[in-house]
Amino acid sequence: MARKEPEATTMTLISLSNVRKSYGPHEVIRDVSTSVAKGEVLCLIGPSGSGKSTLLRCINGLEDYQGGEILVHGARVDRNDRNGIRGIRTRVSMVFQRFNLFPHRTALENVAEGPIYVKGEPRAEALERSRDLLARVGLADKIDAHPAQLSGGQQQRVAIARALGMKPDAILFDEPTSALDPELVGEVLGVMRSLADEGMTMVVVTHEMGFARDVADRVIFLDGGVLLEDGPPQEVLVRPQNPRTQDFLRRILPS
Repeated sequence: MARKEPEATTMTLISLSNVRKSYGPHEVIRDVSTSVAKGEVLCLIGPSGSGKSTLLRCINGLEDYQGGEILVHGARVDRNDRNGIRGIRTRVSMVFQRFNLFPHRTALENVAEGPIYVKGEPRAEALERSRDLLARVGLADKIDAHPAQLSGGQQQRVAIARALGMKPDAILFDEPTSALDPELVGEVLGVMRSLADEGMTMVVVTHEMGFARDVADRVIFLDGGVLLEDGPPQEVLVRPQNPRTQDFLRRILPS
Protein backbone atom coordinates (compact mmCIF):
# COMPACT_ATOMS: atom_id res chain seq x y z
CA MET A 1 0.00 0.00 0.00
CA ALA A 2 1.32 3.42 -0.92
CA ARG A 3 1.91 5.73 2.01
CA LYS A 4 -0.65 8.55 2.30
CA GLU A 5 1.03 11.93 2.45
CA PRO A 6 0.31 14.21 5.41
CA GLU A 7 -2.28 16.86 4.74
CA ALA A 8 -1.32 20.50 4.36
CA THR A 9 0.25 22.12 7.38
CA THR A 10 -2.91 24.21 7.77
CA MET A 11 -4.45 20.99 9.09
CA THR A 12 -2.45 21.20 12.31
CA LEU A 13 -3.76 18.64 14.78
CA ILE A 14 -1.39 19.14 17.74
CA SER A 15 0.46 22.34 18.56
CA LEU A 16 3.05 22.97 21.28
CA SER A 17 4.25 26.50 22.04
CA ASN A 18 7.10 27.15 24.50
CA VAL A 19 6.02 24.21 26.70
CA ARG A 20 7.79 23.91 30.05
CA LYS A 21 7.45 21.16 32.63
CA SER A 22 9.16 20.80 36.02
CA TYR A 23 9.25 18.34 38.87
CA GLY A 24 10.01 20.67 41.76
CA PRO A 25 13.23 22.52 40.87
CA HIS A 26 14.09 20.04 38.09
CA GLU A 27 12.99 21.30 34.67
CA VAL A 28 12.40 18.35 32.37
CA ILE A 29 10.91 20.17 29.34
CA ARG A 30 12.31 23.55 28.38
CA ASP A 31 10.48 25.82 25.94
CA VAL A 32 9.59 23.10 23.44
CA SER A 33 7.66 24.31 20.39
CA THR A 34 6.54 22.15 17.47
CA SER A 35 3.38 20.97 15.73
CA VAL A 36 1.94 17.81 14.20
CA ALA A 37 -0.08 17.91 10.99
CA LYS A 38 -2.98 15.59 10.28
CA GLY A 39 -1.60 12.37 8.77
CA GLU A 40 1.97 13.07 9.91
CA VAL A 41 4.24 10.57 11.66
CA LEU A 42 6.56 12.32 14.13
CA CYS A 43 9.25 10.35 15.96
CA LEU A 44 10.84 11.64 19.17
CA ILE A 45 14.33 10.36 19.85
CA GLY A 46 16.93 11.12 22.49
CA PRO A 47 18.65 9.65 25.56
CA SER A 48 16.73 8.33 28.56
CA GLY A 49 15.52 11.15 30.77
CA SER A 50 15.42 13.68 27.94
CA GLY A 51 11.71 14.46 28.41
CA LYS A 52 10.27 12.48 25.49
CA SER A 53 7.72 10.41 27.42
CA THR A 54 6.84 13.35 29.66
CA LEU A 55 6.04 15.42 26.58
CA LEU A 56 3.62 12.74 25.35
CA ARG A 57 1.94 12.59 28.74
CA CYS A 58 1.49 16.36 28.71
CA ILE A 59 -0.16 16.19 25.27
CA ASN A 60 -2.66 13.61 26.56
CA GLY A 61 -3.31 15.44 29.84
CA LEU A 62 -1.73 12.74 32.00
CA GLU A 63 0.82 15.29 33.25
CA ASP A 64 0.40 18.98 33.93
CA TYR A 65 2.80 21.54 32.50
CA GLN A 66 3.86 24.83 34.02
CA GLY A 67 4.40 27.06 31.01
CA GLY A 68 3.50 27.54 27.38
CA GLU A 69 0.52 25.98 25.66
CA ILE A 70 -0.54 22.67 24.13
CA LEU A 71 -3.49 22.65 21.73
CA VAL A 72 -5.29 19.64 20.24
CA HIS A 73 -7.64 20.66 17.44
CA GLY A 74 -7.41 24.18 18.83
CA ALA A 75 -8.51 23.16 22.33
CA ARG A 76 -6.06 23.86 25.14
CA VAL A 77 -4.85 20.84 27.13
CA ASP A 78 -5.63 21.78 30.73
CA ARG A 79 -5.81 19.15 33.47
CA ASN A 80 -8.06 21.44 35.52
CA ASP A 81 -10.69 21.22 32.78
CA ARG A 82 -11.94 17.66 33.28
CA ASN A 83 -14.48 17.77 30.49
CA GLY A 84 -11.91 19.21 28.13
CA ILE A 85 -9.37 16.52 28.99
CA ARG A 86 -12.00 13.83 28.55
CA GLY A 87 -12.79 15.22 25.10
CA ILE A 88 -9.12 15.32 24.12
CA ARG A 89 -8.59 11.73 25.21
CA THR A 90 -11.45 10.59 22.99
CA ARG A 91 -9.58 12.12 20.05
CA VAL A 92 -5.97 11.31 20.99
CA SER A 93 -5.28 7.74 22.14
CA MET A 94 -2.12 6.54 23.83
CA VAL A 95 -0.22 3.25 23.67
CA PHE A 96 2.02 2.70 26.68
CA GLN A 97 5.31 0.88 27.10
CA ARG A 98 3.82 -1.66 29.53
CA PHE A 99 0.52 -2.34 27.68
CA ASN A 100 -1.77 -1.32 30.62
CA LEU A 101 -4.40 -3.92 29.73
CA PHE A 102 -7.07 -4.96 32.23
CA PRO A 103 -5.83 -8.39 33.38
CA HIS A 104 -9.33 -9.66 34.27
CA ARG A 105 -10.78 -8.86 30.85
CA THR A 106 -10.35 -10.69 27.55
CA ALA A 107 -8.65 -9.10 24.57
CA LEU A 108 -12.07 -8.34 23.09
CA GLU A 109 -13.31 -6.75 26.31
CA ASN A 110 -10.15 -4.66 26.62
CA VAL A 111 -10.69 -3.20 23.15
CA ALA A 112 -14.42 -2.61 23.61
CA GLU A 113 -14.13 -1.00 27.07
CA GLY A 114 -13.46 2.55 25.88
CA PRO A 115 -16.07 2.70 23.11
CA ILE A 116 -18.77 1.33 25.44
CA TYR A 117 -18.04 3.15 28.69
CA VAL A 118 -16.33 6.34 27.49
CA LYS A 119 -17.96 7.04 24.15
CA GLY A 120 -21.30 5.40 24.93
CA GLU A 121 -21.43 3.16 21.86
CA PRO A 122 -24.02 0.36 21.81
CA ARG A 123 -22.43 -2.78 23.22
CA ALA A 124 -23.15 -5.02 20.24
CA GLU A 125 -21.75 -2.44 17.81
CA ALA A 126 -18.62 -1.88 19.92
CA LEU A 127 -17.95 -5.62 20.27
CA GLU A 128 -18.34 -6.21 16.53
CA ARG A 129 -15.95 -3.40 15.67
CA SER A 130 -13.51 -4.61 18.34
CA ARG A 131 -13.45 -8.05 16.69
CA ASP A 132 -12.61 -6.35 13.39
CA LEU A 133 -9.81 -4.35 15.04
CA LEU A 134 -8.29 -7.44 16.63
CA ALA A 135 -8.35 -9.12 13.23
CA ARG A 136 -6.70 -6.03 11.77
CA VAL A 137 -3.73 -6.44 14.14
CA GLY A 138 -3.52 -10.18 13.47
CA LEU A 139 -5.28 -11.43 16.61
CA ALA A 140 -8.61 -12.72 15.33
CA ASP A 141 -7.93 -16.02 17.09
CA LYS A 142 -7.16 -14.38 20.46
CA ILE A 143 -10.38 -12.47 21.17
CA ASP A 144 -11.22 -14.62 24.22
CA ALA A 145 -7.68 -14.72 25.63
CA HIS A 146 -6.74 -12.83 28.79
CA PRO A 147 -3.53 -10.77 28.85
CA ALA A 148 -1.68 -13.41 30.89
CA GLN A 149 -2.28 -15.87 28.04
CA LEU A 150 -0.69 -13.58 25.45
CA SER A 151 2.92 -12.81 24.59
CA GLY A 152 4.22 -9.30 25.10
CA GLY A 153 3.95 -8.58 21.39
CA GLN A 154 0.37 -9.83 21.32
CA GLN A 155 -0.52 -7.72 24.35
CA GLN A 156 0.91 -4.63 22.68
CA ARG A 157 -1.10 -5.36 19.55
CA VAL A 158 -4.23 -5.58 21.72
CA ALA A 159 -3.24 -2.21 23.18
CA ILE A 160 -2.99 -0.76 19.66
CA ALA A 161 -6.40 -2.20 18.77
CA ARG A 162 -7.76 -0.65 21.99
CA ALA A 163 -6.35 2.73 20.96
CA LEU A 164 -7.96 2.39 17.52
CA GLY A 165 -11.25 1.47 19.16
CA MET A 166 -11.69 5.09 20.22
CA LYS A 167 -11.62 6.19 16.55
CA PRO A 168 -8.84 8.67 17.38
CA ASP A 169 -7.51 11.49 15.25
CA ALA A 170 -4.01 10.65 16.51
CA ILE A 171 -2.20 7.98 18.51
CA LEU A 172 0.68 8.66 20.89
CA PHE A 173 3.13 5.74 21.25
CA ASP A 174 5.40 5.78 24.31
CA GLU A 175 8.30 3.44 23.51
CA PRO A 176 5.88 0.70 22.43
CA THR A 177 8.57 -1.93 21.80
CA SER A 178 11.03 -1.29 24.63
CA ALA A 179 9.43 -3.85 26.98
CA LEU A 180 9.39 -6.60 24.34
CA ASP A 181 11.78 -9.44 23.66
CA PRO A 182 13.73 -8.68 20.45
CA GLU A 183 11.94 -11.32 18.40
CA LEU A 184 8.55 -9.73 19.20
CA VAL A 185 9.47 -6.18 18.20
CA GLY A 186 8.86 -6.75 14.49
CA GLU A 187 5.21 -7.76 14.86
CA VAL A 188 4.38 -4.52 16.70
CA LEU A 189 6.37 -2.32 14.33
CA GLY A 190 4.60 -4.02 11.43
CA VAL A 191 1.21 -2.94 12.76
CA MET A 192 2.52 0.60 13.29
CA ARG A 193 3.89 0.72 9.76
CA SER A 194 0.50 -0.28 8.38
CA LEU A 195 -1.19 2.47 10.39
CA ALA A 196 1.28 4.99 8.99
CA ASP A 197 0.56 3.72 5.47
CA GLU A 198 -3.15 4.30 6.09
CA GLY A 199 -2.54 7.92 7.10
CA MET A 200 -2.91 7.70 10.88
CA THR A 201 -1.43 10.69 12.71
CA MET A 202 1.21 9.30 15.07
CA VAL A 203 3.67 10.71 17.60
CA VAL A 204 6.14 7.99 18.54
CA VAL A 205 8.77 7.97 21.27
CA THR A 206 11.19 5.32 20.07
CA HIS A 207 14.71 3.94 20.11
CA GLU A 208 13.99 2.02 16.88
CA MET A 209 16.06 4.12 14.48
CA GLY A 210 15.17 1.94 11.49
CA PHE A 211 11.49 2.60 12.06
CA ALA A 212 12.12 6.33 12.47
CA ARG A 213 14.19 6.43 9.28
CA ASP A 214 11.72 4.47 7.15
CA VAL A 215 8.33 5.60 8.49
CA ALA A 216 8.62 9.06 10.08
CA ASP A 217 7.87 12.24 8.19
CA ARG A 218 9.83 14.17 10.81
CA VAL A 219 12.22 13.33 13.63
CA ILE A 220 12.79 15.42 16.75
CA PHE A 221 15.87 15.02 18.93
CA LEU A 222 15.45 15.99 22.60
CA ASP A 223 18.20 16.22 25.17
CA GLY A 224 17.82 17.55 28.69
CA GLY A 225 14.30 18.68 27.86
CA VAL A 226 15.51 20.88 24.99
CA LEU A 227 14.52 20.38 21.36
CA LEU A 228 17.90 20.38 19.60
CA GLU A 229 16.98 19.13 16.15
CA ASP A 230 13.76 18.86 14.12
CA GLY A 231 13.54 17.79 10.50
CA PRO A 232 13.09 14.98 7.97
CA PRO A 233 14.68 11.67 9.00
CA GLN A 234 17.27 11.87 6.23
CA GLU A 235 18.51 15.13 7.75
CA VAL A 236 18.28 14.37 11.47
CA LEU A 237 19.41 10.74 11.33
CA VAL A 238 21.83 10.85 8.41
CA ARG A 239 23.16 14.42 8.41
CA PRO A 240 22.52 15.81 11.92
CA GLN A 241 23.73 19.36 12.46
CA ASN A 242 23.82 19.53 16.25
CA PRO A 243 26.96 18.04 17.86
CA ARG A 244 24.88 16.44 20.62
CA THR A 245 22.69 14.68 18.03
CA GLN A 246 25.79 13.52 16.21
CA ASP A 247 27.24 12.08 19.42
CA PHE A 248 23.98 10.33 20.37
CA LEU A 249 23.58 8.68 16.96
CA ARG A 250 27.24 7.70 16.86
CA ARG A 251 26.73 5.76 20.08
CA ILE A 252 23.55 3.91 19.12
CA LEU A 253 23.82 3.33 15.38
CA PRO A 254 25.99 0.53 13.97
CA SER A 255 29.19 1.81 12.41
